[in-house]
Amino acid sequence: MLRHLHRPLHRLWARALDDASFGAINLLHLRHDADADGFRAYIARWASASFDDYYRLPEGAEAVLDALRDVETPEPKAGRLCFASPLTSPAAANNAAVYDLFPCAGGWRAPTMLLTHGLMSVSDVGYRLWAAHWNARGWNVVFAHLPYHYARRPAGTVSGELAVTADLVRTVEGVRQAVLEMRLLLRWLSGRGGRLFAGWGTSYGAWVLALLASVEPLLHRVALIEPILDVQAAIWESPACATMRRTLRRRGIVPEDTAAHLRLCCPLHVPPRMEPRHVLILAGLYDRIAPPRTVRALHEKWSGSHYGEFAQGHVGYRLLPESFRLAAELWPEDFASGTGS
Repeated sequence: MLRHLHRPLHRLWARALDDASFGAINLLHLRHDADADGFRAYIARWASASFDDYYRLPEGAEAVLDALRDVETPEPKAGRLCFASPLTSPAAANNAAVYDLFPCAGGWRAPTMLLTHGLMSVSDVGYRLWAAHWNARGWNVVFAHLPYHYARRPAGTVSGELAVTADLVRTVEGVRQAVLEMRLLLRWLSGRGGRLFAGWGTSYGAWVLALLASVEPLLHRVALIEPILDVQAAIWESPACATMRRTLRRRGIVPEDTAAHLRLCCPLHVPPRMEPRHVLILAGLYDRIAPPRTVRALHEKWSGSHYGEFAQGHVGYRLLPESFRLAAELWPEDFASGTGS
């Protein structure tokens, strides 16, 4: 376990930064309502389903994969890959999976890193810089536009505004949609000769990757940075969801109702498909959305995984570079030399 000391100024700054972000989220949540009947019907529909059932690619997904195989990229170059999502939503703009491709000189047979952003991410500048860094080290990079973000943002909304709201069906279906799309993406990359795939995710994106790691054998390494793991606590206790839970209670939805679906949307309930030693998990000491005790619980359940804590709140920029540094130490055969060999 890796741990850095508490620093009072770091704590104060982290709280101020988080509070500003949480305030903005709560204001946006005023625009969204809950559907109690729809939510209860959804819970009943999946009541007897297994975790694998929930994230199994639906009928017709192979047809999407066949179409992807026809995408010609004889000379790998930066671009955008789009394909019909295997799980549709009421928002047309959200029904195409979108990935920005940053291939390295080695082409698709080189190792590939899948980057997933946090909730309501609005700028990919930092991710593009990291993509260039890893391209130079012999890695391809694929940046995911998660549901309702970036190119998938419906008109009249902020990037990611619809991803987590009091509309709980849309919230969990968005996460499920992201997992199914990435399963197809990894099959496409594998079909082009890829042999080593790593996932790097922050917050909402780490939540998605943790679920993906629990069902998809093609994902070989994963770094989870402040992942959302205890959805029940995030909804009913975190400062970012104060407006959301008031809306839920007004519509008659209480914690006992949401608890019924946790086994299908919380990574704490399932093991990873990869060996846990290939999992890196990082927490922010001052994080009130993904608190260290919860993130540490995943590390303990995924026995053999690697864990670290650093002086940061939920919002910050320290943990991503720390995760890359630690990965180079933990998996030198993949990252230290930059060759992925």
